[in-house]
Amino acid sequence: MNEEIYELAYKYALKNAVEHDGKASVGAVVGKIFVERPDLKEKAKDIIPIVKKAVEDVNALPPARQGEEMKQYDYSALQREERKGLPELPNVKDHVSTRFPPEPGGYIHLGNLRSALVSYLYARKYNGTFILRFEDTNPAKPKLPYYDAIREDLKAVGIKWDKEIIESDRIELYYEYAKKLIESGMGYVCTCSAEEMKKYREEKRACPHRDQSVEENLELWDKMLEGAFGEGEAVLRLKIDPAHKNPAMRDPVLFRIITSVPHPRTGYKYHVYPLYNFACAIEDGLEVTHVIRGKEHQTNGEIQRIIQKAVGLNTPEFIHFGRIHVEDKDSSIPMGKRYIRQALREGTIEGWGDVRLPTVRALLNRGILPETLWEFFEEIGPKKSDLHVDMEYIYGINSKKLDERAKRFFFVEDPVELIVENAPAVEARIPYHPDHPEYGERTYKLPEGEHRLFIARRDVPKPGDEIRLMHLYNITVKDVGEKIVAEYSGDDIKKIPKIQWVPAIGESTIDAEILHPSGEKIHGIIEYWAQGLKDGDIVQLERVCFARVKSNQGEKITFYWTHR
Repeated sequence: MNEEIYELAYKYALKNAVEHDGKASVGAVVGKIFVERPDLKEKAKDIIPIVKKAVEDVNALPPARQGEEMKQYDYSALQREERKGLPELPNVKDHVSTRFPPEPGGYIHLGNLRSALVSYLYARKYNGTFILRFEDTNPAKPKLPYYDAIREDLKAVGIKWDKEIIESDRIELYYEYAKKLIESGMGYVCTCSAEEMKKYREEKRACPHRDQSVEENLELWDKMLEGAFGEGEAVLRLKIDPAHKNPAMRDPVLFRIITSVPHPRTGYKYHVYPLYNFACAIEDGLEVTHVIRGKEHQTNGEIQRIIQKAVGLNTPEFIHFGRIHVEDKDSSIPMGKRYIRQALREGTIEGWGDVRLPTVRALLNRGILPETLWEFFEEIGPKKSDLHVDMEYIYGINSKKLDERAKRFFFVEDPVELIVENAPAVEARIPYHPDHPEYGERTYKLPEGEHRLFIARRDVPKPGDEIRLMHLYNITVKDVGEKIVAEYSGDDIKKIPKIQWVPAIGESTIDAEILHPSGEKIHGIIEYWAQGLKDGDIVQLERVCFARVKSNQGEKITFYWTHR
């Protein structure tokens, strides 16, 4: 299998390298492999190292050899690429209603976005309703800034909700249904201490309060609401089975008393709060036809069905998908809000939009397009199996989209001065995009005689080497010292190395800095006409990477590294 995948990777690395000045990209190659072999998507984690080896081997070949080897392969599979869209939902009746229920305790990351975007796409597929619902009935968890942050991130990726619900606005509604639950005989008030409750659960025994009458439970429930009990002194529990094989199903708690923490939106107005399963069961039973969420909620689904049946609400269809493990070799911070909060406390990141993070805001800051995220999540949909996804795969999707729209500029890392002797007068007219003349061009006029340019230190050739300055002319290197001295050697395009350059125009060289997801800062200079870039523009820095403008301050432009 490894040899077969290597051959496939080698084939598409050749094509990608020929199309991009001899340098293939892992992400682009992975994307092409999955077009021809979609069955390999679930093995992405295993094939990435093989693809990287094939890309390294191809990039080590001279451009002429890459072109020759490419001729022996068949690329017709790429012409058959099509998007199948999401599979049909089960048991669709008159109307489809889906929801995304974030807890406003942080920004959205890729795992959250899967639930949001797949649910949204299904609502649109069936011309249904999509609900944004803030789950904020634990007053210690939500923070006011996160409500708007979540709204902003959803809008930024193009998600528009039809209805918004904030659970902390509906506490009285939950009280009404709690009373119905008690009246059905399925809810009871327990005044055991936390230690006693834990002991009974571990021993699979019912607590003494389980057999209280409905009247007794209603009276105790009223006392809970009136403030007769303090924090931890009484809870409302669901009557399932104290000896259930799954500990989570042993008469779970549905309401508890919290007096020590005010709610950020309602203050101390309430002191009896529903837990996740109760509020979720009521809201889904009232508003939702299809619940699409991670399979870690399967037990919660069982509890919620019992609640919905007991209080006379509809039970929606539950679609549970597997976990998604996103691996990014460039970042040391894994996906998960607890890791991000820890990094924030330690001061190792600038905020939830720091480009080292897997948050939606960080990915958009870097230049990952909303339509890339749409395509990715529509493609994986609500699959039940766990997925291991290398960010290179997402980069491959994004690269195909950016390649069509991003203007090209020359960026020179760690610049070294180049003096070209005996050069003719030149008017270099360089298109912003080789396939889109409508994007315009930039022009550099260099007089006859000596031309002063800058090239990247990593591109410094050896004496005697002939290289081509992209879109300019060929030179032969005479001397390599503090400055590089070379001589003009013609205009004809040959199979020789090509490198980017930046002209020295007076004192107007523009400093540039690229912020890499690893935390590294790449310093250099960028060409004169880049001064017209605006914050948020996404460009391709030739032979370096795609990058998004963080800020253009005239004398210096700072970029976010997107990907190669």
